[in-house]
Order: sequence, then structure tokens, then C-alpha cells
Amino acid sequence: MKPKILTVDDERDICKALEFLLKREDYAVSSVNSGEDAIKKIQQESFDVVITDLKMGRVDGMTVLEKAKELSPDTAVIIMTAFASIESAVDAMKRGAVDYIVKPFLNEEIRLTIRKILEQKKLLIENIALKHQVSQRIEACMDFVANSESMLKITETIEKIVPTKSNIIILGESGTGKGLIAELIHCNSPRRDRPFISINCSAIPEGLLESELFGYKKGAFTGAVSDKLGLIPLAHQGTLFLDEIGDMPPNLQAKLLKVLETGEVYPLGDTKPRIVDVRIISATNVDIENRLKNGRFREDLYWRLNVIEIKIPPLRERKDDIEMLATHFMNTYTEEHKKDIKGIDKQALSLLIEYPWPGNVRELRNVIERSVVLTGGNYITPKDLPDKIKNTGTEKEPSGASSSLKTYLGDYEKNLLMKIYNAHNKDKEETAKALGIDLATLYRKFKKYGIETE
Repeated sequence: MKPKILTVDDERDICKALEFLLKREDYAVSSVNSGEDAIKKIQQESFDVVITDLKMGRVDGMTVLEKAKELSPDTAVIIMTAFASIESAVDAMKRGAVDYIVKPFLNEEIRLTIRKILEQKKLLIENIALKHQVSQRIEACMDFVANSESMLKITETIEKIVPTKSNIIILGESGTGKGLIAELIHCNSPRRDRPFISINCSAIPEGLLESELFGYKKGAFTGAVSDKLGLIPLAHQGTLFLDEIGDMPPNLQAKLLKVLETGEVYPLGDTKPRIVDVRIISATNVDIENRLKNGRFREDLYWRLNVIEIKIPPLRERKDDIEMLATHFMNTYTEEHKKDIKGIDKQALSLLIEYPWPGNVRELRNVIERSVVLTGGNYITPKDLPDKIKNTGTEKEPSGASSSLKTYLGDYEKNLLMKIYNAHNKDKEETAKALGIDLATLYRKFKKYGIETE
């Protein structure tokens, strides 16, 4: 596809000369003779480059520049000016013009300037495409979006570990995408055609968790009317994802360690082991090292699980990912809900980037889906966002300004939890849903900050 160029000058001969020159370079060239017509043209079509005269009639080149950057931020704008107006041209560059050309211009100067700009645009597009796909070597089998340096480093680690069978532990706050990383590792590994079995260790009562993991024989306990295969044997030759491993009861930690050491599983009520070959990926949002120190988690099991450690930073520490994630979720839910939404406006995006996201990516997904459903226009605007995000930056700073970022964020999170909790009449399920976190995480945060619940 030929690069598209728009020339704008109230002198028709100038436009004709530029059109003749640029078409010989095999560009697709359009010309208009006023600022008004230029703006209309930019509204109707996308251009790679706009070359506009500075001094024109009622709508000058500066206005064309500003409207072009507003309507199509990726369009490069070149200002043409007489020698006496160079100061204005420099001012235009400060406002977003990529270059300026002094009249009368040399043909070679035009050629070189355009060529340089298009090469830079090509490199930029290739870089963005590379970041979107995260890695040319990772064949993602699901949605995975990353742009920040910290997440791109994680994908480099993933590239190295997917061919192996080493056990992995993933650390990070609730909602950061630990489960997604686990699936990404599995579906790019040699085990991709085998089962991926996931279980949340904190969501199932202790007695039930044991039978779920190891299985049981008929008659092993009251209600065991038939044999049941456990999740560990089900994951044979595949991957077992143990979410919230830090909450696993001590007696089950010992049994899991035995499986890792021997490769054998004993179902409840059975004396005959089942041989298993399982890669274990575990995850936790708690301070696992603190649990090691106070004896709540076995050190020998920890080192069996933690052959490779991946730490996912919270979303507030990787703001470079927010725009890309928000756009990705917007596109997903626009299609799902059959809406005609074209983007997120700059003010709404600024609010999304500024908000601290206590619920991380899960909360962002929740907010974008809500906005897609509620908006009545073609763009998500601040009025489509929840009040907690619209009020970002207007909250009163906690008394006695914190001496550290960690303390400040803790104060902010506590105030936010209390505000949302009270706003939902102290309904815990509704509060968790509004924050984009699960109920177990909400209880942990209440306990952490000493928030009394009814």
C-alpha cells in the first residue's frame, strides 16, 4: 500500500508542484487549497504525512496542525513557511509538527524529509507490533497483552522455561494475572496437548481439598460411593496449577512434597500408588517468605516448588501496560456486547493511568466492561467511568503525609476500601465485585487494615 500524503497550500501552483514531485516517488498524493478543506479531508481519510503552508486564509497551518494531531495523532505534519516566519515554524514543532520546510524549497530536500519521516514511522509501527505480540518466539494461545519493561522481561524468562519441566512459583498481588501466566507457560510448552488442571487452594475446605487433589477409593469415607480420580493424576503428563499455594494446610503440604519426591500419588483409602508425571506451577499473593519464617509453610516444599520464581508487579507499578490493556479489553467487550465503540478519549485514559488499581488487571477489565456497556457514544469518556476513578487525585491526602510510597498506598487502599464498603451498605459481595477482586481477597484486606465488619 502506497504511503498517503496530503498537501495543503492556498497557492495552487505549489500544490501542483508538490503533487508532481511526490507522485514520481510513488506516493499517493491528495491536494487541497485551504485549511478548512484540509481538516475535512483529514476527517474523511487517514494520511501518513500532511504538508501544510503556515500562512493561509481564515484557517491557517497551525490550526490544521492542531486538528490533525487531535483527529489522527499518528499523522506526521510538516510546516511550510517563508523565511520570515521561521519562528512560527519552530513554535509549530513544539506543538507537534515533525519538521518544517522553508520556501522556496528544493526538490531533494522534500524527498529526503518525507523519506526520513516514513522510515521513522515504519520503525515505530514495527516496534509497537513487536510489543503487541510480546515475543516473536512465543506462540500465544490466549490473550496476553504487555508493553511495560517489567512484563517484557517476564516474557523473556517464559521463553527460556517453557521447553523445560521445572516447577515454577508465580508471586504477585490478586488480579495481576498469575493464572494467565501459568496458562501461557503450559500452552507453549511440550505439554500443551496434555491437561492443564487448575485449583484454588484457599477456596476449598481442607477436607475436600485433599480428596480433590489426591482422589479416593470407594468406601474410603462416608459418601465415597465410587472411586474418584484426583486432580494430580488427572494432570498426568500435563500441568497442575496450584493457585494460592500459601494457604494450603500443613498436612497437605507434606503429602504434596511426597508426590514431588517420589512421583507417586496415594488416593484416600488406597494402598496402591499411581505414578504421575506432572509439572507444577504454583502461585500466591501472600508473603510466602514470612510464612516460611513462622513455620506456616514447609521450607522443603517451598524449594521443590520454587525452581523458577516469577514476580508479577502490581498494575500501579507498570502504568505503561494500562493503555494497551484498556484498549484490548475495550475491543473484546465491544465485540461481545455488539457495540460501536472506537476508543477511549484522552481524559478518560489519563484517569485510568492515574488510578492506583488495588484490584489490578482484574479490576481494570471489570471497569472497561462496565464502561463499554454503559456508554452511549462511540468513545469511552470520564462520565462512563466509576466515581472512584473520576475522583482520582481529588481524594484528601491521609493526615500526616506518609514517609514512604508503601505507607501512602496502604493509606489510600484502606480509605478506598472503607469508601466502597460503605457505599454498598456494607455488602461484602457487592464491595468485592465493585473493586474487581474476589471475596477471599477482600477479607484479607479487611483483616490487614483492621476494618471492622458486621
